[in-house]
Amino acid sequence: MNIRSELLIFFLLISVIPLSAVVYVSYDYSKEAIRDSVMANLLGATENTGNAIDNWMDARKDDIRVISQSGIIVNSEKEHFHESLNTFETEYKGVYTEFFLLDPAGNIMFSTLNHTGNAGNEHYFTEAARGKLYVSDVYLSEMTGSPEIIITNPVKKNGTITGILAARVSMENLYRIIENIDIGKSGEVFIVNKDGDIIFHGNRSRILHDNIKDNFAVKEVTYEKNGINEYVNYKGENVLGSYYWLPLYRWGLIVEKNIDEAYAGVLTLGKVMAGISLFAVIGVVFLAIVISRRLTDPVKSLEEGAFGLVKGNFKPITVSSANEIGRLTGIFNSTAQELLDIRKKLEAKIEIANKDLEEKNKELITANEELKKLDEMKSDFISMVSHELKTPLSSMKISAEYLESETSVDPSVQKELLQIIIRNIDRLTRLINDILDLSKLEAGKMELQLEHVDIHEIANTVLENAGQLALKKNITVSLDIPEKLSPVLADREKLIIVLNNLFENALKFTQDGGSIHLSAKDNADNIEVSMKDTGIGIEKEKIEKIFDKFYQVDSGSRRKIGGCGLGLSISSGIIKAHGSEIRVESEPGKGSTFSFRLKKVE
Repeated sequence: MNIRSELLIFFLLISVIPLSAVVYVSYDYSKEAIRDSVMANLLGATENTGNAIDNWMDARKDDIRVISQSGIIVNSEKEHFHESLNTFETEYKGVYTEFFLLDPAGNIMFSTLNHTGNAGNEHYFTEAARGKLYVSDVYLSEMTGSPEIIITNPVKKNGTITGILAARVSMENLYRIIENIDIGKSGEVFIVNKDGDIIFHGNRSRILHDNIKDNFAVKEVTYEKNGINEYVNYKGENVLGSYYWLPLYRWGLIVEKNIDEAYAGVLTLGKVMAGISLFAVIGVVFLAIVISRRLTDPVKSLEEGAFGLVKGNFKPITVSSANEIGRLTGIFNSTAQELLDIRKKLEAKIEIANKDLEEKNKELITANEELKKLDEMKSDFISMVSHELKTPLSSMKISAEYLESETSVDPSVQKELLQIIIRNIDRLTRLINDILDLSKLEAGKMELQLEHVDIHEIANTVLENAGQLALKKNITVSLDIPEKLSPVLADREKLIIVLNNLFENALKFTQDGGSIHLSAKDNADNIEVSMKDTGIGIEKEKIEKIFDKFYQVDSGSRRKIGGCGLGLSISSGIIKAHGSEIRVESEPGKGSTFSFRLKKVE
């Protein structure tokens, strides 16, 4: 505890305790008077509500008595009943939902809603048949779902009961009357029947759906008691509740008010008393602050300066006196400044070290990603090359073993087997050449022997190389290369490799009966070469990847024909070495077009 707090507590103790005793005695005396007044007012509101209910119900019972004893019911024809009762319903709009007349056996003779049937076993009929007016319990209408009651009274002619007049009465009109009674903001009025079921509540959905028989006031009122008390209601709230039993209808009227609102006068009185006490305390505190400030402000400044030094935002403390505290403040300022200078130097060194660590971390992450990619590429390479080597070697071995094992081999079979061996040797040679070309491209050691190259001549050479496979697959190959096309400056052998790879790629992915079209056109400063096929096409998201090493657009198709995914990568590298690039246009199911441009000979 600091010095200022100790001084404040001292002044409060010597002044507040006597004042509090006086305030408490005055408050306790006035509180009881206010509570008695509040209870009397709530009892009055409850009785007024009960009287309003009695008056409304009396009016309804009088209506039924008058109608049942009038000449309209006793002497009129059925059509006149209907007309007169409809007029009555219209006059009391919203009160009566139906009138119906029953004969002594309980049969409905007529209804304003044209209902029929027998109600001989209904309680409202049997009670009225004994010669007295009867009011039913509240129930929910089957037609509207709204609360209703049935009032019945015997119809007599010459002293003999000739029928029973019944009226279904909507409770909504009575409910609105009850809701208009002022019982405060937190006040709640509800009515329960003898079983504790709610038959009136501001929330209509609770009527005849909620039972609150365990509520204190409900227990009291269903025992036919009237009174007022403080208790915890069915919602767990502290309330002041008044309860009133209506014996004629077997209803219990309960009016509850939140205890805080009910005793708002007590709270107001408490606030006034608290205000007086607070005013006195403020005066004492103000005096204590003025006296203690001169003693504690220098110490407080030192404390704040120490916190600022810890947080790194220290500002020199103003020396306000020449006493011991003032001299101590000067020493503290000097020491703090030295510490801050040291801290700034350390922070600068730490910041430099952190930046170096961040850069090193980024480099490590990049290197790790490259290593992962290289590892994946190595795995792909081993897998693909193993397959591509194993297949031709197996074929060569089988052919060679056959030739070795057979002493006499038919010359045509021998020739076919030797051709198989030669083809597979060529296949292995192409694979090895592809790998060597790729390694040269990646190492940047591929040398170009630039010369004047005739695109037409190269196209014919490529067509001779792959023409047999095109015929075997029944694929139509067409050329569209002008005879007088300008020569290009390129490496002839490398360009043949590019066109061979593109041609073989088109053959692999073009179905039997398809077509491949090789064309060239003369632009202003270059020759554009295009190869278009009617193959399976390439999905948009895969186009950027087809020039990656070992990438296969459709691994299933490639496995059927062969290849390890190096052709397009090598072709792209060769064209880039010529200062150009291969462009691709493709759509799945509609084929692909590969094109590149080469510089013309000037």
